[in-house]
Amino acid sequence: MSMIPVFKNDLHSSQGKSERIDWIKDQLKKFTYNEDLAKRNVGVINNKIDDCLRSLRLSPNTRKDYRDQILFELKII
Repeated sequence: MSMIPVFKNDLHSSQGKSERIDWIKDQLKKFTYNEDLAKRNVGVINNKIDDCLRSLRLSPNTRKDYRDQILFELKII
């Protein structure tokens, strides 16, 4: 996993959330993400998302919200 970038927005702002979600989606794309792979390997994708979220030091409830939103945006759920 690459270094965590310095984000422009505060962690708790709505802009901060979208900025971090975009960063996580970029990390997944580096992981050779494609829709077919993701739908067959939801557990692997979840683990990769969780790794990114833990590195951001988010609370468990916030990590769940982020994970659900990312999976929805990637059309996995």
